[in-house]
Amino acid sequence: MPADADRYAKITGDRAFRPHQYRQHVTAADWHVSDACAPPGTWAGEQALDIDLAHGLASDADILYVGADSCLDNDLMDAESYVIDGRRADGISNSWAEIIHSEPGHLTPALIDAWDLLFEQAAAEGIGVYFAAGDCGDSSPDAAQTGVNCDPKTTQAQADFPSGSPWVTSVGGTTLALDRHGDYAWETSMGDELSILTDDGTAWGPVPGVFTFGGGGGVSDFPQPWYQHDRVPGSTGHRTTPDVSLEGDGALPVLIGLTDAETFHLIGFGGTSAATPAFAAIQADAQQACGHRLGFANPLLYALPRAHLFHDITDQPAKAGTPPLTVVRDEGPDTDTSTGEQRYLLYTLGHDFGLHARPGYDDATGLGSPTPGYLRWFRHTKGTLK
Repeated sequence: MPADADRYAKITGDRAFRPHQYRQHVTAADWHVSDACAPPGTWAGEQALDIDLAHGLASDADILYVGADSCLDNDLMDAESYVIDGRRADGISNSWAEIIHSEPGHLTPALIDAWDLLFEQAAAEGIGVYFAAGDCGDSSPDAAQTGVNCDPKTTQAQADFPSGSPWVTSVGGTTLALDRHGDYAWETSMGDELSILTDDGTAWGPVPGVFTFGGGGGVSDFPQPWYQHDRVPGSTGHRTTPDVSLEGDGALPVLIGLTDAETFHLIGFGGTSAATPAFAAIQADAQQACGHRLGFANPLLYALPRAHLFHDITDQPAKAGTPPLTVVRDEGPDTDTSTGEQRYLLYTLGHDFGLHARPGYDDATGLGSPTPGYLRWFRHTKGTLK
């Protein structure tokens, strides 16, 4: 991992790791991967995504990678506890999510309470915990019919867990557009509807497409926490996610680097799996800017003056022109056929399933994405509201 990250940094113009800046706690001898989990090698892209974005956006931060012994809750909880019990980090980025309401289900009330107590312990110790909000829109059965990152066992619309815990910061996804100079142009909610070019190359079908990928969010089972009071319009009295968002659209993925079969590749990755380490890195920058630990982020995030510190994201941004927003993606030679022809996909953007980005706080993008003024605010105020 360190060699891949340094090579990626050289290619992208970032700084390589300093000696001992990257550490990892992974015990391969203790892995016990059952049929419920994918083989460890398939998670290499997720590991590279976490490290490349964390280091790329917070190049001065020390990074500790902690690998769980399996994908099961008890092993994931052990990995989280390793950091929290030893206070080994100021922030923990988690690019995984699951659902509470499913058939069959395994998240019992006791297991959910155990997770929540762990996150509350982290908050008490001044550790910020960041979780991906998911990539299945409202995680409903209708979304799961076509969504590529959905759990088909879902029984209702719901906020993903642990993202829905009131003691963690839930990070949603956006689609980011740059202008010709590489500067910020606009953002919309992360929600892609997919159309495919017909065999004769004359039309897209279906139009506008079928839901494929979208930022997670919605109402959780937890009571509304104090920091969301009077901040979430149309409140149901429950915790609502996400809290903030950053780019992560699978149709326009971020670039990461990793070695596969002894060959180094630059590949695209997307989802709130990308947005979460990116926001955790921005929080590390904010901590550096103000000179002290920030800890649990949500109370301050909701108390900040939103107008200058967050982009207010909507499904159809005014600067983007006439809707719908679309992008054609060239998938390269189609390896599924013998023709070798190029394969093109049409994505209609800003169509998250069951969630909508509206002015102000919303269940698609939360408070929005940080503006350049976000870090300036921490630098000038030292992270303190007057």
